[in-house]
Amino acid sequence: MIAEPTVGRIYEPTVEPTVEPPIFPPRLAEGVELLGEFKDSGYSKPPSLIRRADGQVLQLSRLLYLVARRMDGKQDPLAIADQVSSDLGRSLSPGQVCYIIIAKLAPLGILAGEAGASRVPIAAPLLGLRARATLMPDRAANAVGSFLRPLFHWPVIVAVIAGVLATDYWVFFVHGLSGAFGQVLSDPVDLLLIAALTFASAAFHECGHAAACRYGGARPGRIGVGIYLVWPSFFTNVTDSYRLGRGGRLRTDLGGLYFNLIFILALAALYDLTSSQLILLVIMATHLEMLQQLMPFARFDGYFILSDLVGVPDLFGHVVPVLRGGRSRGPRDQGTAGLHRHARTVITGWVLCVIPLLTLLFGYMLLHLPATLRALWHSASYAMSLTAAGFTHQRYAVAAVDAISASMALLSIAGSLFVTSGLARRGISAGAKWSAGRPRRRLVAVLAGAVLVGLLATFWVTRGEFSGW
Repeated sequence: MIAEPTVGRIYEPTVEPTVEPPIFPPRLAEGVELLGEFKDSGYSKPPSLIRRADGQVLQLSRLLYLVARRMDGKQDPLAIADQVSSDLGRSLSPGQVCYIIIAKLAPLGILAGEAGASRVPIAAPLLGLRARATLMPDRAANAVGSFLRPLFHWPVIVAVIAGVLATDYWVFFVHGLSGAFGQVLSDPVDLLLIAALTFASAAFHECGHAAACRYGGARPGRIGVGIYLVWPSFFTNVTDSYRLGRGGRLRTDLGGLYFNLIFILALAALYDLTSSQLILLVIMATHLEMLQQLMPFARFDGYFILSDLVGVPDLFGHVVPVLRGGRSRGPRDQGTAGLHRHARTVITGWVLCVIPLLTLLFGYMLLHLPATLRALWHSASYAMSLTAAGFTHQRYAVAAVDAISASMALLSIAGSLFVTSGLARRGISAGAKWSAGRPRRRLVAVLAGAVLVGLLATFWVTRGEFSGW
């Protein structure tokens, strides 16, 4: 349920013409792709995009991009300097080209040979998807996207929206859901059908992202599943949509929600054939899934919709620059200085909303972590005992429901621990970076960490969160 492209930072060189030229004519590494300028950008100087073979996309300044574009393994720095000078309209020396290649491009892992084999930067976005696994590889996702892209023709879109509006009116205002809830309460095994159809809806949602990306002329990547926050979530790699304009990117963002509407129509047709009340509950669950996806404060579809409306690829990457720029003294942070005024205004408002929400979310999780884990463990243990009893008495459907409950509780435990360890790693990394080479700062960072851990432990002990296991 998360379409998550990955974009790095903008790299702007400080040109120093004192670096020795490389021995061999430079060329890009195998699999590196030049995507071009980021269209409809929120930056005053739109960045250019380049994608490594591992799928990581980097934002480069125009100067770096022009140099990279001319590196074909046949031209020496002198020829590259002449061509880039012509592209820029200003003079660039071979020494400056060498400096850009060695000091700026080589560390990004986009050069062939020894320089490109060194350790390269990998994005670790805040609230990013973790522990990913592939369900559908690139080729299959492209095939599915190509097959389904006719669904994005305007007559089809209008018909789908009209059909869903009529279906919703009948389900929620004429027929109602009381009968569906009563059927589930009388036979909890029916939850298996609801879970299976909800799973199918989420998978079809990802096919919508792939089809929308393909319809716009870009190529979707793999479809898979990973852990987001504490829950398993689907994702689609639509990084290639960055080569599209704003309209194409927004279509890609909304493609999953549009396919949810198509799935609702399919459910309505299934209800017409079977008259099963459970189908109506799945329709309601699909609507709730769509509302969740529209949230802009986590990396759901709403986050990417807002990102593409503003024209800034990674909103979370601007949290620290916005906070730094809010200081009364000092120059504006470089990360926000290059934005258009409207983009900077929207991002600032988003940051002012997301910081309190994330603080409350993670603060509450940390304060009640032992008690939450204890409750989840008890729930998982009870569900596992019911599963064993169900198999013993050959009630396999009931056992399957209980097994799903136990699995979800165990996944929540693993996800909570994973998020907590991630927060700890980020905190330690930030403290180490802030205090690097400064013993006094390092002492302050260590003392602050010790105090925070001590306060958390004291809170947990006084609240009795370690008891009852």
